Amino acid sequence: MLKRLLPSRWARIVAWTGAAVAWGTSVVAVQAATEEAATPAPEPVDQPLAEVQEVPPPVAGVPEAPAAGLIIVRYTPVPPPPPEVITRTITVGGGSGGGGTTSAAGGGGDRPTINDVVVSSGS
Repeated sequence: MLKRLLPSRWARIVAWTGAAVAWGTSVVAVQAATEEAATPAPEPVDQPLAEVQEVPPPVAGVPEAPAAGLIIVRYTPVPPPPPEVITRTITVGGGSGGGGTTSAAGGGGDRPTINDVVVSSGS
């Protein structure tokens, strides 16, 4: 496959691609210019102004941009909250005491049951 893509063929592919992109760009630019010229400016309507709502002040931690220069923002991570204590209670039912085995389908009293549902915080 690479044998068929000689340098002259690459040059033709790049040239045609460039021509297609330039043609598409010019079409979009002409359409945008004609739409802009064709749309009339909206006329102002005499309506009473709605009540002006006060804008809340910016957050205290956000610095204002200076006229010139850079703003250096420092990030101080907050320590993670302490881990949540999860209590799990398991009650084992009374067995036969013989040490025998029970089948999974037969149930049996030796299986533990969870009294409280464990809720994880998602670590």
